[in-house]
Amino acid sequence: MRAAAGLLLALLPGLAAAETVAVRSGNHAGFGRLVVAWPAVTDYTVQQQDERLDLRFPPGSSFALPARLPRNVLGLAPEGSGLRLLLRPGARVKHYRLDSRLVVDVLDPPAAAPATTPAASASVEARRAGRRKGGAPEAALVEPAPPAEAAPAPRRKAGTAVVPSRPMLPEVLADGRAGPAAPAAATAIPRPAPAPPAAAPAPPDSRAAPPPMPRQPAMARLLHNQGVPALLLPFPAGTGAALLRRGDQMLALFDSPEAPDLAPLRGDPAFGALEAERLPGATLLRLPLAPTLHLRARQDPAGWRLEALPQAAPTRPVGLETEAGPPPRLVLKAASPGRVVPILDPETGLPLLLGTLRAEEGAVLAARRLPELDLPPTLLGVAVLARSDGIVLQAGTDRFTLASAGGGRLALDPAAIRPAPGQAMTRSFELPDQPAAELLSRLQGLQAGIAGAAPLARLPQRRAAGETLLALGLPQEAQAMLRLGFAEDPRAATDPGYAALAAAAALLAGRLGETGALRSRDWPDTDEAVLWRAALSAAQADWQSAGPGLVASLPLLLAYPAALRARLLPMAALALAEAGEGPALRRLIEAGGPEPDDLLLPRAMLAEAEGRPVEALAAYDRVIAGRDRQARARALRRAVDLRLAAGHIDAAQAAKALEAALFAWRGDAQEVELRLRLATLRQQAGDARGALALLQETAAAMPDQAARLLPPIRDAFVAALAEAPPLVAVGLFDAYPEMLSGDARFGDSLLLVADRLQALDLGDRAAALLAQGMQRAGGATRAALGHRLASLRLAEGDAAGALAALSDSAAPDLPTLLAQERTVLAARAEARRGRVAEATAALRTLGPAGGEALSELLTDGADWAGAAAALDGYLAVALPAPPAPIEDRQRRLLLRQAALLALAGEDAALGRLRAAQAGRMGHGALAEAFQVLTADPLRGLADLPRLQRELRLFRALPGRLEALRAGAPVTR
Repeated sequence: MRAAAGLLLALLPGLAAAETVAVRSGNHAGFGRLVVAWPAVTDYTVQQQDERLDLRFPPGSSFALPARLPRNVLGLAPEGSGLRLLLRPGARVKHYRLDSRLVVDVLDPPAAAPATTPAASASVEARRAGRRKGGAPEAALVEPAPPAEAAPAPRRKAGTAVVPSRPMLPEVLADGRAGPAAPAAATAIPRPAPAPPAAAPAPPDSRAAPPPMPRQPAMARLLHNQGVPALLLPFPAGTGAALLRRGDQMLALFDSPEAPDLAPLRGDPAFGALEAERLPGATLLRLPLAPTLHLRARQDPAGWRLEALPQAAPTRPVGLETEAGPPPRLVLKAASPGRVVPILDPETGLPLLLGTLRAEEGAVLAARRLPELDLPPTLLGVAVLARSDGIVLQAGTDRFTLASAGGGRLALDPAAIRPAPGQAMTRSFELPDQPAAELLSRLQGLQAGIAGAAPLARLPQRRAAGETLLALGLPQEAQAMLRLGFAEDPRAATDPGYAALAAAAALLAGRLGETGALRSRDWPDTDEAVLWRAALSAAQADWQSAGPGLVASLPLLLAYPAALRARLLPMAALALAEAGEGPALRRLIEAGGPEPDDLLLPRAMLAEAEGRPVEALAAYDRVIAGRDRQARARALRRAVDLRLAAGHIDAAQAAKALEAALFAWRGDAQEVELRLRLATLRQQAGDARGALALLQETAAAMPDQAARLLPPIRDAFVAALAEAPPLVAVGLFDAYPEMLSGDARFGDSLLLVADRLQALDLGDRAAALLAQGMQRAGGATRAALGHRLASLRLAEGDAAGALAALSDSAAPDLPTLLAQERTVLAARAEARRGRVAEATAALRTLGPAGGEALSELLTDGADWAGAAAALDGYLAVALPAPPAPIEDRQRRLLLRQAALLALAGEDAALGRLRAAQAGRMGHGALAEAFQVLTADPLRGLADLPRLQRELRLFRALPGRLEALRAGAPVTR
């Protein structure tokens, strides 16, 4: 634009080089302000005609226009060596010098200004013409002009719409036709052709009839539509409408200047906050509306009806297609197009071109983003958010056509026009997907608008600037920009979307303590909310929570701007890999590029999950050689586990290799996982004491993880007790008594230590240890410890002590096996005390389970037949069915049974026992003894050799049978 101005000056001879003069804008209570910051005092003239105001300066002037127009100024453009302003109807102007600067204040129109009639306008023109003819200076707001510029500029052509816009706005006509692009960085104002000179109008006739009274606007009416809030807006027939949401507001545009009176709506809960704004040839209605509600526009014989619905009503989509050029154009097909009306977007401050429809169906259902423009979703009509100065929207008979003015080309890639999967998802933020240069230009414009706006009017621009910075991949800067909004506007703290945007920036900046707004219930549950909440879970290493959310919102993530996507992809890929979401991870990696280093670790994890260990190990080794310490620590651990699973290394080598990763990454949950894994490998390698030492060191360094580390520490302690020599095991128990608790592992540990002590002939110490354990334990654990203590005391001949231990450790609802063992032990103690009858009665209550112990008691009483019968009942349930093999202890019981039957003289029973069990006795001394006891009686001289063998066996049999008399103590 400045280059065009320089070229114009170069073509005009006699003009000096222009000096660019900055023009600043601002909004204040009751007026908007323009300041022309001349470096020195400069002459100027002001000329106003209707809503047009011309500022004239010396030739050769050029201007740097503001990015945002002030209040009550609808258009601003260079005109020759001056400026031309298009004012809001009814606005008044004040101008004065302040040092070398020119200040122009445009005051708000009066609240109830009387309409100007044609007759009154003619009378004013006649008086002005008369004063000019008589040479008198024009009063009020118009100062004397130089003779060369005395003639006023022609009136604005009827039907021309001037867009209140940001820089680089194209010219749009009210009937939808596009004019040439404006050469300045502001709204283009059409310049009509010079009109031929006309005679001054005659003075008004004082006898003329008085001007007619202005027509009162029609009244809006509330409707009762079966419980649905609705209202009727009495617009003339043929009025077109457009309806869309921008932020927390619903915008309803009607291409008729006859705005209805909204006074009857005041106080209504649904439409009481509706506000109307008159535009040139149109009316814009703004309604704050909760995100859970939607508006539907329906035609009515008396105008248009608006209804507030809990969900969006189905409508016919606007068709989009490209049309070959030159230049290529985008066609939006819709029935009954109306007009194109430009407004300012309340969210970004950029020009928003709205195309109205005269039918009640037709909307853009999914947002589209192109490099030079956005197509926001609408509920009725079409909308174009212009980001370039070459955008032209024209209305046709059955379509709207979007093209570039001046023969320029639009980037109309058909793939970009078709909605991407992410674009069809619901959003909470407006993150512009544009090249970095365009985003920086947009950011500069937003910053200029923020500087020129009042503090309480900056919030939309700050939000748009924060979204732009986030799209540029600058989260720290975005958070700083949004923090200023919290400091200067109280509405920011109550806006869940604004707070969530600031929390998203904090998340990417690594400030997880400032991300609470992402979990807020006030933030609507859009697909974008799901994405950022999953990203927060991934940042907190909560992989299982992050995985489903990332899978559901992956299309939205892949549709993000490149710089923002580059920051989110590594976090999302790692979360998907850890959560086991293989298909989604592959899709994300394929979208991330051929070989981005940030995705190398997820690629390796995917290769491992898909059964490609060689490829995975090569990728892990590349990550280990890289500079990312956190990724290096993860790759070290996974590579060690993969090599261990493949058999390349054993547990000891794996533990040694994993020790190198201990100092690769410190201070978070990842270090805890690494230390736990290393402790497990040390236990598998037989170094339980080393595992215990590592876990104790971890608990001391990370007190907040003590509760999590306690179970593996106890497991390592029990393993150390099991593998240590007896003296070392006792020393460990003495050194770490706090490692034992009252659960089952506690009981197992005490029994293990007691066995170690008994192996060292320290029975008293073992008994004392078990007695202490009984006091700390309960339930089945206490009963098991009492049973072991009673066994120790009975083995030492203390039957009374054994019974006391069993009595002290009694507990209800014990496991069946433990209860039977305690009954048998109590019966043996009673028998040792001489109470054989009571012991026998107790054992008979157990049935076959007490048969072995009962057989021993009856054998001591020389009741051979009863002992054999009791042992036979026990063997019936204890021995597996033939021909299954039996153990050595079971062979000894069979030999005992044979001896009892032989002593009882039960030859028939011996025969049956020999037939059933002889083949299972195998070979050796037990088999020979069993054969002798169960052999047939001697019948002749032929049996003498057998008798000699049996005599030799019988001589050795008493010593062998003595070992069978007392059964070994029953232990758990």
